[in-house]
Amino acid sequence: MAVGREWLGAEHPAVRCLAIGVAIHHGRLPGPFLREVEALLAAGVLRVTVASPTLAQGLNLNAAVLLIPNLYRAGTLISGEEFANVAGRAGRAFVDLEGLVIHVMHQPEDWRHQRWRELVTSAKARSLSSGIIVVVNEVIRRLSTSGVFAREDAMDYLSNTQGAWFPDAVEGDQESDSIESLIERLDATVLGLIEALDAESADLPRLLDEALVGSLWSRQIARLDVLEKQKQLWILVSRAQLIWNKTTIEQRKGQFAMGVGLESGLAIDAIATELTELLDLGDAAALLGNVEALTDALSGMGDKLLAIRPFVPDDPLPANWKDLLSAWIRGEDVAVIGQEGMRVVDDAFVYRLVWAIEAVRMNRRINGGESEMLVEGAAAACLEAGLPSNAMAMLVRAGLPSRVAAKTVVEQMAPDFTTRAEMKTWLRSAAVEAFDGVPNWPTLETRSIWQQFRRDVLSSVDGKWASQEWTMQWPSRSAFPMRVEIDPQSGQVSVATPDFVQLTTIRQKLQAESPSLLEVEPLPDGTSVIIRRIGRGEARWTGHDV
Repeated sequence: MAVGREWLGAEHPAVRCLAIGVAIHHGRLPGPFLREVEALLAAGVLRVTVASPTLAQGLNLNAAVLLIPNLYRAGTLISGEEFANVAGRAGRAFVDLEGLVIHVMHQPEDWRHQRWRELVTSAKARSLSSGIIVVVNEVIRRLSTSGVFAREDAMDYLSNTQGAWFPDAVEGDQESDSIESLIERLDATVLGLIEALDAESADLPRLLDEALVGSLWSRQIARLDVLEKQKQLWILVSRAQLIWNKTTIEQRKGQFAMGVGLESGLAIDAIATELTELLDLGDAAALLGNVEALTDALSGMGDKLLAIRPFVPDDPLPANWKDLLSAWIRGEDVAVIGQEGMRVVDDAFVYRLVWAIEAVRMNRRINGGESEMLVEGAAAACLEAGLPSNAMAMLVRAGLPSRVAAKTVVEQMAPDFTTRAEMKTWLRSAAVEAFDGVPNWPTLETRSIWQQFRRDVLSSVDGKWASQEWTMQWPSRSAFPMRVEIDPQSGQVSVATPDFVQLTTIRQKLQAESPSLLEVEPLPDGTSVIIRRIGRGEARWTGHDV
């Protein structure tokens, strides 16, 4: 509840429901809060869960009883496939042979009964449909309203004219997806199918055909009539040729890496120089904790990127969006920002702008550019966490579910870590350990949260390997090569010949995670050596100075 109050505010329904033992789970709730909720669900503390469609999209949660109050979403009846996926969550392993799936009808009318029966029946007779066919068919339907298929040069027209792909919407037609969204998905399909992004345009029909051989798309399209087959192929080939006609090899690689379509990729490329300059300014400010410079850089990127699909927010940005961005980056309480403001923060900043910034960074890398920053991605990390420095954001990303604790700790102690290994070493230091006995630190409400976080990080095993080396004094009479051995219990380091004849021991002990590799190399002066280690996590010497 403390985490929820900090990230959502005390009056948020998801926080208030916790007080009566009810969990609310939705994909757009803050990650730190969802992690805490999922831990409570796994432990069986919360017995009732109100969930969005995340329940059908991979949330590892089972229930004895599943209540379904609505059969429609956005005015459309949910599909049999989705219903079957959700219904499969009912029934707890090793507890219930069967779960109960119940439709709640506050007004038990006949048509509601009928819809429920139809849904249950459709769930038992699910059919698998190629996602490519679904997208292409919908694109064909939209394009047909513009009369493009009546042209004798339809394929050439589509292959060379971007505007031809975006017909005006038909009045009164209720569409679940915009034409822009459909074309973006079509572009992702094309770029995903054609691995050779440096291929010639003339080879595209063959490459697409080869990529689809044996696919669900090819098996299902074989059952269509000749004209429908031709339209499917026309759309894929003509869109591919348009992309090739309008882009360079590097631009195509960039669009694929960014996960955007042709139009978005070209729009980003047109202002790439300005964006990367702002990105570097933002990363530099985040490393220094310069909140004014960081806010200016993020606002500049927001001005440019939040106007480009797919980074355009669901709702228009309010006039004071830059003030909201500044408040969020400074780490202000969500109660000060307000519920309406937090909707803007969640959608426009934490989701859209972070995605856009990472896309710009990836685009630069694909095109051979490199940042001069010691740490890339610091600005995006600060934006995601709602904090003014990279060190604070790293603590949150590492699992600390409190912005208040992260901000307080870093402001008071001013650590200089930039990697997870350095952060772990700092958390283990005597300076941090000394605060264990200080009451109400970092704050009264976050004391237990901070201590639990520190215990979790220090007990975790880092999967990433690191390279380290140390210079030590060494008698010149020693023979090389040598074998370095570490006692796993005591950390005592000994040096032996290749056939395990011990030569000496080192006074310092080495605390290191397994596995690791060590070697000794003599230096030209004949009195010292370099000990190198490559292994999991960061090792550290204890005892006398190395």
